[in-house]
This record gives sequence, C-alpha cells and structure tokens, in this order.
Amino acid sequence: MAYHTFYLGLGSNLGDRVALLTRAIQRLTTGASQWRCANWYATAPVDYLEQPWFLNTVLELTVDLTPEAMLAQGLGLEAEAGRVRTVPKGARPLDVDILLCQTTDGVFLVSADSALTLPHPRLHQRRFVLTPLCDLIPDAQHPQLHQSFAHLLDACPDRSPVEIFAQNGFSFGGDARPEV
Repeated sequence: MAYHTFYLGLGSNLGDRVALLTRAIQRLTTGASQWRCANWYATAPVDYLEQPWFLNTVLELTVDLTPEAMLAQGLGLEAEAGRVRTVPKGARPLDVDILLCQTTDGVFLVSADSALTLPHPRLHQRRFVLTPLCDLIPDAQHPQLHQSFAHLLDACPDRSPVEIFAQNGFSFGGDARPEV
C-alpha cells in the first residue's frame, strides 16, 4: 500500500457529540504517521432542517491506506456509533466523509467511482465543510475547480451559520491522542 493524506469531514448531531467526534479522531489517527485537526464548529443543519445543530471539523491524516480502505473504516465507525440511514441527510451520531485524498507527491486524486467520488461532490457548496478545511489548507487548490479553498469559502452560496465551538489545537505525530 501507499501512504495517502486524507481530509475527512467529521460531524455529529446526536448523543454526546464531543465524545463521539473525539473517539472517531482517536480511532482514525491510530497508525497515522502524522495528523492534525481543524477547529470544531457548531453548524446549523443544511438541506433537512428539522434536526439538531451539528458539531463539525476536518481531520487531516497521513496513513498507509487506500481510499477504499479509508471509506470502509469511516463507514465502520459510523455503524459502531449507531448511525442508521433512514432519513437522507438526517440526524446522525457520526458522519465521516472523505473530502479529499492526496498522494505523497501532493496530487489530489480525482475519481467518479460510484462507491467513492473524489473530491467530495458537494465540498465547494458547504460552508460547514469549507470553514474547517480552510483552517488546514486555505491556499490549496480544488483539483477540478482550480480555485483555492479560501476563495471557494468566500464565494460559497451556503449562508448557514457556522460558529466556532472549540479551538481544539489537535496536531500530533506519533501516538499522542486527545482525551475523551
């Protein structure tokens, strides 16, 4: 396998949101050669509005996994947290989305595979994703739109509230983990 750097959108709006996100970060970063986490944001729901607010962040991690293996790991964590997909875009204890996947030479992968589309197809339309992503890589270019993520955030049509919840400062290499 080859190392990839993943940018994962993490969200929760059911249960103990802080504990669920913290546990997901602990599990996802096990074995990572390096990783860092954006600030955490309280965000209003988008699309399906009749549900609680979310906590959202973006996790950057470099691991020896394929995109398909990372997708399986994310889906497994969602299932362990009790996610049941009954209402599209509905409330959930944990959401793990692969936003971007970068090779060791710095190229963002592009894929239109039915199981995994890269970059995430709605990445540029979601303030709750772009805000924490810009904490990490504001000047990086979207591989298809050829605009920086900071520019995409400025131009984002989504005007939903995104409020700072915690400046978590998680940024580790090796075995350091946040406390639950």
